[in-house]
Amino acid sequence: MALIPDGRSALSAILAHESLFPRVKDSDLSAAAIKLARKQIIAAGLTRDDLLTLKETLGEDMFEKTLDSLTPYHVKLLARRLDKTAAEIEVNTGSSALSHVRKILSGDATPSAAAEPAATREEPAPPKNKYLGRKAFRTGR
Repeated sequence: MALIPDGRSALSAILAHESLFPRVKDSDLSAAAIKLARKQIIAAGLTRDDLLTLKETLGEDMFEKTLDSLTPYHVKLLARRLDKTAAEIEVNTGSSALSHVRKILSGDATPSAAAEPAATREEPAPPKNKYLGRKAFRTGR
C-alpha cells in the first residue's frame, strides 16, 4: 500500500513548497521526470506524433536523456512500433534501433506503412503426424 494515495498531489506539493525540501535538487527532479517519461515512451500505442509532442513538452535534452536510458530491448520495440517495415539490420541492436528511432523522429526516415512486403505464395502446411503426442509413442511402451 502506498503511503500517499495521490502521487500527483504529493509532487505538486513538493514543487509548490521548494523551501521545505532543500535537499531535493534539480538533478533529483530531472531523474524523476526521466523515469516518468520513460514509462510513457515504453507504453504501447504511442505514435510518432505522440513522441514528438512528448519531446516538445519535456524539452529536447530531457527527451534525449530519456531515450538514452531505455534498455536495448525497449529501444528495439519502439523502433519496430514506429516503423513496422524497417529492415532487420536497422533494428537488430540497441544502438542501431536508437539511431533509427532518432531518424524517424527527426523526419529523415519516414515509416513506410504503405510499402507492405509483397505477399508470398503460401505453401500448404505439412500433414500432421497422428502418432505425435500419443502416450505409447512418448513413453516407448
